[in-house]
Amino acid sequence: MPAHYALSDAVIVLVVSYAAVALSRERLLLPAFAMVCLGTPAAFGVVRFGAGLQRELLPLHAGASQLLGLAGAVALVMAGVQRIGVRTDMLLATASLIVAGVVFVLASNFIAPLFVLVLALALCVALLRVKRAGSGWSTSAGLAVLLVNALVIRRAPWLTEANAWHAYHLLIALALAMLAKGMRRGER
Repeated sequence: MPAHYALSDAVIVLVVSYAAVALSRERLLLPAFAMVCLGTPAAFGVVRFGAGLQRELLPLHAGASQLLGLAGAVALVMAGVQRIGVRTDMLLATASLIVAGVVFVLASNFIAPLFVLVLALALCVALLRVKRAGSGWSTSAGLAVLLVNALVIRRAPWLTEANAWHAYHLLIALALAMLAKGMRRGER
């Protein structure tokens, strides 16, 4: 795989770097944790493709994408439903890592469908918050983009492999920016 794969991963890293810091400054630690989980695999991708270590870092990149992707999605659901506050954020972040780790070790074949299911659940929670609280649509739209991206773009047969991965990564970056905007406004 050519080095240009690192470029779209780098866009995710840039978005996550800004979003995680902005969310943590507002003491939104669980959403910041979700951002870091969803962005860390992209950082591995930047190193993997940028340094020409495609084979050497493949297991780390693929494993991080699965484990941290699921942990980030679980954290987004928890961030959408939790009302307790900052004290529980790190406990919930740890719980999301444990859940994802258990699934990764015991049932790795179910990570992809579970990821989609958890994203759908997070979207339902966000839509309920829009309906009940009258909050904005940024969080819901970001989750919808992540869900459609995972289902449609990742392995799109009408795109070349390179175009599918770049589109997939750029849509992740867009979705994470939308999520950060919505969560910073209290749309969780």
